[in-house]
Amino acid sequence: MNIGILLWNTCNAKCAHCAVSSGPREQRVMTDEQLRLLIDAAFAGDPHPRVGLSGGEAFLFFDRLCALVSYITGKGGLVSVNTNGFWGLSLARAKVKVQRLKDVGLKQLVVSMDQFHEEYIPIQRPLNVVRACTELHLEVLVQFVATHKTKRLADLLKEHRDDLAGVNCREIACHPVGRAEDRIDPVDLITQPGIPAGRCPASVLSFSADGRAIPCCNAAGHLKPLELGTVNDRLDDIQEKFQSDPVLTLMRWKGPKALRDAALDVGFKDPGHGYIDQCHLCYELFKQPDVAAKLRDEAPGLLEQENYKYLYDQYTQALHSSQTAAASFKPQPGPGC
Repeated sequence: MNIGILLWNTCNAKCAHCAVSSGPREQRVMTDEQLRLLIDAAFAGDPHPRVGLSGGEAFLFFDRLCALVSYITGKGGLVSVNTNGFWGLSLARAKVKVQRLKDVGLKQLVVSMDQFHEEYIPIQRPLNVVRACTELHLEVLVQFVATHKTKRLADLLKEHRDDLAGVNCREIACHPVGRAEDRIDPVDLITQPGIPAGRCPASVLSFSADGRAIPCCNAAGHLKPLELGTVNDRLDDIQEKFQSDPVLTLMRWKGPKALRDAALDVGFKDPGHGYIDQCHLCYELFKQPDVAAKLRDEAPGLLEQENYKYLYDQYTQALHSSQTAAASFKPQPGPGC
């Protein structure tokens, strides 16, 4: 089982784009006992689950983070951790922390650096963290969030091409979620015309810092209509709901576009500035309680229709293939003829 855990919502930054509205005064956090029970349950059906740890800022409570990584890897899990790299005060100091995490089995470090983070954290600090990872041979990924008004990943690579040579870097368009919904002008979002047709790209069972079970850590995952339970519920039950929920099943199979017509029937309107991607569409569909309730009611029937279409298409394809094969069949004389 793959699982994501937002350890705490406390962060030393208060970035304008933050999807979970983290900040220095946020105190949402799960207990060590809750975290260990959750992790133990993740191993029930998988000897090597992948566990993603983030925040908030995971490195604010470094000893606790190391103990948790050690606990997971000691049981056979594969762990990645997200950070803003504030602790990279120098290359030497960054290497001490990276080495310690590598010693307890960390698989990957994901480092956020962009214009939003740079308002609070000098860019050299996360660059020191990235270099520490490369020198100590720990897998590292750079994540860069952007809008039309901010710097882009290409700008970062141009300015720091030597520091980031050979490093896997990924640009992510800012979504109007959490603090960004109030702080980012919609016209600055990197949107596209039309309705995104893609399937759900990041459906990973996750737990928020206040213990809510959510279907992903992306745009819509934190909305109440998509919640699956809490950390106090049996993980088997949450996992069953995660796998069988008609809404989530339909979005994993066909994408949120499959739900849009039902939403239009109850007055849903597409944002005038277009969509970033299918995650943005999902968020817009489920952030309105009346629309979300309608989609909950309609999802089982829509899923049944899609199943029927799928089976019918399979049948017609098989029939066409058999007819084509029969038409092209030419008997060949046997070896005794």
